[in-house]
Amino acid sequence: MSIEKKKDDTKFVESIEQSMKSGYISMLILLALEKEPANGYKLMKMISEDTFGEWRPTNSTMYPYLSNLTKRGLIQYRTKKQGQRESKEYSLTPKGTKILKKLVNKQQEMNLSLLSMVSTVIDIDSLPNHLLDFFSQSYHEYILMGKSSEEKIGILSRRVEMLNLFLDIIGKNKVEMENELEILKSNEMKKSSFYNH
Repeated sequence: MSIEKKKDDTKFVESIEQSMKSGYISMLILLALEKEPANGYKLMKMISEDTFGEWRPTNSTMYPYLSNLTKRGLIQYRTKKQGQRESKEYSLTPKGTKILKKLVNKQQEMNLSLLSMVSTVIDIDSLPNHLLDFFSQSYHEYILMGKSSEEKIGILSRRVEMLNLFLDIIGKNKVEMENELEILKSNEMKKSSFYNH
């Protein structure tokens, strides 16, 4: 493959990644504000920290989204004075909370369908490392860095809750798949013994 072709492919992948990220910014803002009210700077920091630096919204990308979410009635702000400076502290509205729940449900459906599609074309050796990294010690150390004890307790409590939910879902799915697999194998054996007689 030529260097020019590789550059073109890289640009294509980066443009898709950029459009995916811009589609998520509104949801990330709502998720951050569900935790606590925040000004624009704090929101950018929260999003960057919670996504391990993958999403680093800038002022130029952040403020148009905040303005749009405010116009739609999903967030609201109050002006706070800090010395000579004024800043807007944003918070979720009841409508924003309702919309966020719908967005999270939609996102889970999309993730599930995408994972289902990916799982039909990759083998076990090709599973992305970041799925395992998500539960690694270094991951926890990274997200807990610089947090107070109270914040660490909250974060770890949510992670444990999430892990328990994952394990419960995975366990149920595994049992269902094993049962279905046994039925399919049994039916195949019956077919082959029928044709052999």
